Amino acid sequence: MTGVGAMTPWGADAPSTWAGLLDGRSGVRLLDKEWAADLPVRVAAGLAVHPASLLPRAEARKLVRGEQVAILSAREAW
Repeated sequence: MTGVGAMTPWGADAPSTWAGLLDGRSGVRLLDKEWAADLPVRVAAGLAVHPASLLPRAEARKLVRGEQVAILSAREAW
């Protein structure tokens, strides 16, 4: 059996992602932070939860954001 793991704009797990999709909610949002003010595009589908908040601090500090997302998704699938 294959597991499912997801970190998406709808949530930090597969059930919340599935619920968001079934509800027809959009994961795309306006970028309203200061760092995005000069970007040519102001919409994005960011994560609902910052991955570092779900990992032990020491582990999160050693990993870049993409690695954090991959580890959390793999752990959920496992």
